[in-house]
Amino acid sequence: MATNQESPSKPGLAALWVPALVILGVLASFAQYSARKAHEKAEWAHCGDLPLTWQMYVFAYGALLCGLGAVVAYIQLARRAHRTPTVFSGWRGTLALVSMLLGIFPLLGEAFVVWSLYQPAPGGPITCV
Repeated sequence: MATNQESPSKPGLAALWVPALVILGVLASFAQYSARKAHEKAEWAHCGDLPLTWQMYVFAYGALLCGLGAVVAYIQLARRAHRTPTVFSGWRGTLALVSMLLGIFPLLGEAFVVWSLYQPAPGGPITCV
């Protein structure tokens, strides 16, 4: 008999998705920063502007999706908590709440990074004159 509910032996395990997604989003932001620095080095070595690399887009959007996924996962778990009170029981529920609230700050940064991908370089084009 298949059901959509969690196993009774691990009631709050789903709440751990929230901090995991927040951490993945922050790690993807660091990876995007590394890709941006490598791109800037390549531009200086080339003495001109180069198109943005696919890694920059993948990590920026991946970070944003992880951050948004953490908020959506918390909201879904809060809805489920009305039916199954053990979803947020104990330290897992507290960790999910704290990580979701603290994850709002990286989420704003991740949205800014995606926005900045489409902005022109603030210093203008690179020239080696």
